[in-house]
Amino acid sequence: MFIVLTLVFIIIRVGPVDPVRYMLGNYATAESYQSIRAELKLDLPLHTQYAHFLNQLLRGDLGRSYINKQSVVSQLLSVLPYTLELLVAGILIGIFMGVPSGILAALKPNSIFDHIIRLITMVGVSIPTFVSGIFLIWIFSIKLNLLPIFSVGTDNLKSRILLLILPAFSVGIWMLASITRLTRASLLDVLQKDYITTARSKGISESLVILGHALMNSLLPLITYLGISVNILLGSAVLTEIVFTRPGVGILIVDSIKTGDFEMVQSLIMLYAAIIVIVNLFVDISYSLVDPRIVHK
Repeated sequence: MFIVLTLVFIIIRVGPVDPVRYMLGNYATAESYQSIRAELKLDLPLHTQYAHFLNQLLRGDLGRSYINKQSVVSQLLSVLPYTLELLVAGILIGIFMGVPSGILAALKPNSIFDHIIRLITMVGVSIPTFVSGIFLIWIFSIKLNLLPIFSVGTDNLKSRILLLILPAFSVGIWMLASITRLTRASLLDVLQKDYITTARSKGISESLVILGHALMNSLLPLITYLGISVNILLGSAVLTEIVFTRPGVGILIVDSIKTGDFEMVQSLIMLYAAIIVIVNLFVDISYSLVDPRIVHK
């Protein structure tokens, strides 16, 4: 996270975007331009700005937005729930629909059902998130008029759920297709193992063989992939929030980059890095819970 923050700090400041020019416009006087730069401490040497940034970060102060002067923390807290609920919903759709589909496809390999599942999942992993989002809007909002198109901030639980359905499936389609393919491939490999044959020869029910022996031993690749997929879902969430105009972190980070809001960009990248680090930490810990042969010392 420290390396990411350092790289982001340097890159956004040597880039072409000038937040002062954005705030004042192209016809600002030189005096007002220099005054704002001094106020934001952008006239200081880069290493001095970096030292000030680290000192501020160690005190738990993420600063204030250059554009609207509001606290970065308050703005993050106002949009973070919308992004987190989108990510969690997409992951749950992928798990609860992808794992059963992968199991059914693995139990009947090369059947018509298996070929249909493989075709659908191939399409699912190939379609970009923003394309699937537009397609879902066209079917369920414009043609069938079943669900709202655009997401706006609301405290009503029913409205939040209705507004979440289409964006969640837009993100979850890719997750669903990927988990289905991975579950099928992993389970097919495990079903060929000798201990599965032994379990069946003992007269254990087929459902217990599949769920208690085969599936549990095929979860490690799936858990690993879930950790990796969070990185991809974070990027997909940005496009999904733009398509559905959700007030999430994605739109906030795009707007901050456009306007050169350095304080906001740094904090958002730090948030993304923290999510990835925490998720991968939980993935590593979960290995020992799924496979007792793995011991963390």
